[in-house]
Amino acid sequence: MKLESLQYFVMIAQTGSIAKAAARLSVNRSTMSMALSTLEDQLGTALFIRTGNSMQLAPAGEKIIDDSIRLINLAESIKHRCLHDDEQLPHRLVIGRDDALPEAFWREIIRSIRKRYPGISLEMHYASANALQQMVEEGFMDLACCLDQSLYANTQLPLQVLGWVALHMVIAKDHPLTQMRYVSNEDLASVPQIAYLDLSQSDIQTNVSERYDIALSSFELIRDAIRDKLGWGYVPEPLLKGFQPQEVARIAHGYNVSWHGYVAISQQVVENEQPIIRDIRRLISDQMVALPGIDMSLPA
Repeated sequence: MKLESLQYFVMIAQTGSIAKAAARLSVNRSTMSMALSTLEDQLGTALFIRTGNSMQLAPAGEKIIDDSIRLINLAESIKHRCLHDDEQLPHRLVIGRDDALPEAFWREIIRSIRKRYPGISLEMHYASANALQQMVEEGFMDLACCLDQSLYANTQLPLQVLGWVALHMVIAKDHPLTQMRYVSNEDLASVPQIAYLDLSQSDIQTNVSERYDIALSSFELIRDAIRDKLGWGYVPEPLLKGFQPQEVARIAHGYNVSWHGYVAISQQVVENEQPIIRDIRRLISDQMVALPGIDMSLPA
């Protein structure tokens, strides 16, 4: 009995057909069908009740489905232990992040980490950049990732740029400013500015004005407030996917786009950091490539 055959059996049970299971696992349909037939021959019983293209578990299949899943999970655990046998893996890993990148991105990161390191307890915290920096400094967090908000001048912790994120000056799509070919500082001053709390002293705001009318604690709140026609502000391009061009639009101003490094913060210098920290940092950087408004080299 092959582990591969049990994997096919479980996937067919989950999807209800060989065609769907084969597509899910990127396996040839005939190969999967033959493997299932061999498994049923070895067990001496039918595992599915076949009705046209639909397949439901037979009584024998119902009896072994849970144990099959346990065997597959055990095999993955054994493989993981062998792959990381030479590493001193922590029992618990605490990661922090801001909200400059979409929630869906971080859900995928969590899935990837759990797949690579199933034996580790994982915590992921959301906080502002300054709070993340403090938690790493105090040893409460192993790794933090956030938009660079002049942290280079405020910390002695090792920082590494994972990529560059474009922040766009945007306003509600139907606002009169969107019709202007060039928007001046005076034009902007006539409309409420929505600022990110941690950015109140950064170049993002002082490029245009030292004042703001509304300060919110997350980029998603800023984006939604702009959509609700409360004013203008800067929003990371990855968070605008699904909003542009239907609800918000860029403003034709000299500082309508600003590039900022997305950095990883830890207490360990790159040369001496734990392999798992290095691996996760690379994982985040690699998956950032697929996001809109990301440049992996310093933009001109």
